[in-house]
Amino acid sequence: MDREEIYVTPEEESMAEALAYAEDYAASQGFAAKESLRIRLLTEELLGMLAGITDDDFRAMFRIEGDQKKTRLYLSSTVDMTVSRREALIASSKDRKNAAATGIIGKLKDMIATAVLSFDESAQIVADAPVTDFYNYGMEMMAGNTAQMAWSLAGYRNSLEEQYIDLDKTDDFEDREPWDELERSVLANLADDVRVSIRKDHVEIVVERSVGK
Repeated sequence: MDREEIYVTPEEESMAEALAYAEDYAASQGFAAKESLRIRLLTEELLGMLAGITDDDFRAMFRIEGDQKKTRLYLSSTVDMTVSRREALIASSKDRKNAAATGIIGKLKDMIATAVLSFDESAQIVADAPVTDFYNYGMEMMAGNTAQMAWSLAGYRNSLEEQYIDLDKTDDFEDREPWDELERSVLANLADDVRVSIRKDHVEIVVERSVGK
């Protein structure tokens, strides 16, 4: 079932409308209460991520498509990123480390902010190493046009699995944190995939979920 897009802003009324839209979609599909809650949680995660990137200053289009087997949530927006806005995102600790770029959501936010800002040649910046690895592991393609990138959570997960597939929680290895982040993440646990596409300052995020997962 395909639904019309709705316009979303950080205003409380608009966010409530988006959540109601998600609940209405779930009801139209006849989903059980648990599945409806998961669709709402994914909507909250998606909108919260964009709000975090833009410091609650965004205009976006949101829609949900799917059927009784698969649900896809689409969010697209033009992101106005500046160096000062990214610095505010970082919320640096006393030792000036990027404490914000932790967890799946934190890394997604910083990856998107860095990618959008880096398209402005006057504001070239380099992401912290954990975010760079996060991007590289999940990169789907780099088009001939350098103002375009695509990233996939499924690709990122597969890259980690190649490293950790033969290890269990008792194994001792150098850096288990990326895998632990996946296991702790609400978004990663509820979604089959999260695809991020960026062209200059335009960002589209698509979240896919198998119903009943």
